[in-house]
Amino acid sequence: MNEACPRCGARYPAGRLGACPLCLLGAEVPPALLGESLELLEEIGHGGMGTVYRARHRRLDRIVAVKFLPQETAALPDFQKRLEREARALARLDHPNVVAVHDLGREGDAPYIVMEYVDGRPLSELLPLPAPRALETVLQVAAALACAHRAGIVHRDVKPENVLVDAQGRVKVADFGIARLLEPEDEWRVTSAHGVLGTPRYMAPEALAGAPPDPRMDVYSLGVLLQETLTGRAAGSAEDLPAELRAIVARATARDPKERYASAGEMARDLAAAQAGAGALPSDERQWLWAAALLQTLAVAVGLWAFVVSVTPKVLAPGDVQPLIMIGAEGLANGRVVSRARFEIGPTLATLGMAALALAGQGLLRRHWREAGLDAPTPETPVKESRRVLGLGLVAVALYGLRRGLEALGVSWGMTYVPLLGGGIEVATLFCVWVAILQAWRSSRPLLRERALWLGLGLALVPPTTDLLEYLLHWKP
Repeated sequence: MNEACPRCGARYPAGRLGACPLCLLGAEVPPALLGESLELLEEIGHGGMGTVYRARHRRLDRIVAVKFLPQETAALPDFQKRLEREARALARLDHPNVVAVHDLGREGDAPYIVMEYVDGRPLSELLPLPAPRALETVLQVAAALACAHRAGIVHRDVKPENVLVDAQGRVKVADFGIARLLEPEDEWRVTSAHGVLGTPRYMAPEALAGAPPDPRMDVYSLGVLLQETLTGRAAGSAEDLPAELRAIVARATARDPKERYASAGEMARDLAAAQAGAGALPSDERQWLWAAALLQTLAVAVGLWAFVVSVTPKVLAPGDVQPLIMIGAEGLANGRVVSRARFEIGPTLATLGMAALALAGQGLLRRHWREAGLDAPTPETPVKESRRVLGLGLVAVALYGLRRGLEALGVSWGMTYVPLLGGGIEVATLFCVWVAILQAWRSSRPLLRERALWLGLGLALVPPTTDLLEYLLHWKP
């Protein structure tokens, strides 16, 4: 026998349900609350050391991550201490590449940590990476571990699953849950009664044997991580790596701890040196870079030509004066008209056409770099092409000074060819400027930090700007 819902009219089996199933499905389910301010939204991670939820902190109105111990181990004192140790270890670390801890709490018998929420994916889902991006990623992990080592903390579980990467390529090292503090008398130091903790294929031989914590254990894991980030394989031969990276992996993963890097910071220095070489484009890719820079140079050159044509005074016949594009034309005694500046339609349209081609070329090149993994984020490394711009700017100013000096001495020989030489230097400077700008975009280097670039461009613009101003000020019909 069926009953009818008095609210929606739907019929359902009598006696089996106490309420209409359609109304229940449509009802709003109150959010799961943790304390008074944390609203759990969804589970985003689950592993041997706990379950992680995305949550909203109501008071602060921000998204956070909440980590609980596994239910089957939450009641064990050893595991509860391990969770508290993770919170305290992370709280001691203040570094942009370490997941920040906001709070430590307990809901009934379930302790939890409130952490920074990272909107990204684990590195394990992105492997393998091209060499420039791989080196930048591992360098950020090394920086996080170096900070931890300075604070007396060994991570002991460095692996791709514990490295989070956001959409901008920023790295956050997470899960210090099995970290052990280096200080022998530290009250947080807990020895597991359940055997060795960690992921065996990333662990140093002495860590597998239960040796005391040492930063070189993390160095070993970092070497395995580097190889896997480059090749997609944590184990196996590293012969297919470039020689300098093969040497770094070999030293980091040496079986004898004494033969490894003493710390992640020391390893990071060699990684940074290798990154400078790995960030260089292959020869065929450099040709596409130069083609795009040449297109940008042509667009700027056409724009400058349009500007010069527009501001160069002209003497015109009365019938050649055009409305709208010439305002304030001056009449001469012989009936002709002087136009000191006007809107030149042809050159302006040519400029717009070249600008469209240049933008298209730039967009295609940058998309190709992104898809081919040729972006090499190294914002702290100056762009070497900027020094070439500075050198050309100094040459341009020196040539201009030489020309002025020879004119003052009355030397006219060869002056006819100076504009050709000077123009060539200006075009070369523009080309190098665009090469430097494209390289800065590829390496995420802020252009405002490239002082050599802007100084060189400013010096290169001194001769043509000075000559144009002098011409306009002294021009007479």
